[in-house]
Amino acid sequence: MSPPINARQLRRLLSAVLAVALASTLTALVRPAPAAAAAGNLILNGTFDNGSTQPWWTRLASTSTTVNAGQLRVRTSATVGRPVWEDLVGHFEFGVTAAQPYRLQFDAAADVSRSLRVSVSRADTPFTSAVDQSVTLTSSLRRFSFDFASPFGDPKAVLLFHFGGQAASTVRLDNISLAPLAVNPATDPILYWNGVLLATYKALDLPPTSSSREAAILHAAMHDAAVSVTGVGNPYRVRVPVSYPGTMDNVVAPSLHAAIDRAAYDVLTALYGGQGQSYSQALAAAVARRPSGVNDAEEARGDTVGAAAAAANLQARANDGSDKDTPYQLDGVPGSWRPTNGKAAVSPNWGLVTPFALTSGQQFRPGLPAGAAGYDDLLGKEEYDTQVQEIRDYGGRTSALRTADQTQIAFFWANDVGGTYKPPGQLFSHTRIVSEQRQLGILANARLFGLVALALADAAIAAWDAKYQTPIDLWRPVTAIEAMEGPGWQPLSQTREGVPYTPAFPAYISGHATFAGAWSAVMKRFFGTDAIAFDATTDDPHAVDVIRHMTGFDHAAEENALSRIYLGVHYRFDADAGLATGRSVGAYVFANRLRP
Repeated sequence: MSPPINARQLRRLLSAVLAVALASTLTALVRPAPAAAAAGNLILNGTFDNGSTQPWWTRLASTSTTVNAGQLRVRTSATVGRPVWEDLVGHFEFGVTAAQPYRLQFDAAADVSRSLRVSVSRADTPFTSAVDQSVTLTSSLRRFSFDFASPFGDPKAVLLFHFGGQAASTVRLDNISLAPLAVNPATDPILYWNGVLLATYKALDLPPTSSSREAAILHAAMHDAAVSVTGVGNPYRVRVPVSYPGTMDNVVAPSLHAAIDRAAYDVLTALYGGQGQSYSQALAAAVARRPSGVNDAEEARGDTVGAAAAAANLQARANDGSDKDTPYQLDGVPGSWRPTNGKAAVSPNWGLVTPFALTSGQQFRPGLPAGAAGYDDLLGKEEYDTQVQEIRDYGGRTSALRTADQTQIAFFWANDVGGTYKPPGQLFSHTRIVSEQRQLGILANARLFGLVALALADAAIAAWDAKYQTPIDLWRPVTAIEAMEGPGWQPLSQTREGVPYTPAFPAYISGHATFAGAWSAVMKRFFGTDAIAFDATTDDPHAVDVIRHMTGFDHAAEENALSRIYLGVHYRFDADAGLATGRSVGAYVFANRLRP
């Protein structure tokens, strides 16, 4: 192992390399110009077809380069026992972008069996590598290929072939290319772990309150891991310090994929491990999807960063009030909520949970329904009667006025029953559809899904504040209609078995509508427009394989809100106030968190 070198020695080394590169550039002014890079290839003269060695340079005077039969021939001196980085052939002055996927390819052979190290590195401190791999050369020319996502951005990166620490030899190089790859959703760790989250939602019958909180912790941790590795953007909770230990032979940058994978694994295990969920297989599958250019040391450093990001975000939510279990006390008067389907109130204290971005759950609290002062005032208003009549006419199980399309809308957006990914899951699914359609990369997805998750979590807190922490905990339509007409009317909403079903919490405001408003507000601001059409999907058992075409984010949000009327579980003012509250939440989250 070569002795460690300090930062001053590293700077001197790179200064010497830069000087050689400059000298090579000046020499190139009187030599044939190198061939232009192929389309997408960042490397100039990687085929050597014009007979020139430019712009390739060597560090040691004893290392010579020539072009023979369209191949670069590198004659190295004997450097056994000396550092690998002492004998270099390199190419300067191309840029790499943080988190962008690339493919490095080259053909190589040697007259004697030997190893060759190849790296794409920063040209200045810290001298970290985006890819750092060693290969074994034989006398037969072979193709080597490595995919990687750069953990940093650098406008002046350097491709290095390291020949030191070996016996004298002649190495042949040809067809050298470094090209950006198109975004591949199948290898994006943000999308992957969001999919694991949605599978967890379906495995566990979770309320939208806790599930939105847990999604926010997960996506905030993954975002912070990505920001820490790449240095791009502002973290939600923590920017994990990243130092670069090692010698010039081993300056280790953390793997972006490993950092995100570890952050996600640790968060999901902490949140759901106690509920019988194991993520070992999910982690193994994630590791198998990583780019081929990541070495063990880079993965280990990525694990360290990801674990720290997960720990910081979990610790920040350790005492947020989400475990408060004070029983709900019924108001017990006409107009007030009472259990439906025999189920106790769900998450009655959720409006008191510490928000992720809002100052409090009541920051965007809407006025009481129909501007009422209390229960008696509300029940005496004409607007209340009108809205109850609307639900009776359009939301009943046997409605003659509801159209077939309205019935489809009702079930399409429901996702209330166990085994579905619930309302937050559907909005994450639609975020995925748009992300893939727009071909977002890892960093963009880390920020987008982070913003959506934070907005949905705070939307739940704001909605549940309005449901339980205000003077009117409004009864559901089934209860209101029964009080007026007696038993008999039932909502369209139903379980998998077809049994009438109403969610077990007050009507005002609609949680679905609040989630939808927060989601649309984030999506519009992130993409800079509402006019992005997409084909939306659902997980509800009563709308299997149904796809609805959305003309934009507001269209989706408004249809989502109206669905609760057609389903017979919400009044129109529940939907309207939920949309307005959610839009305020989403706009606030976007303006104040995860800034680029």
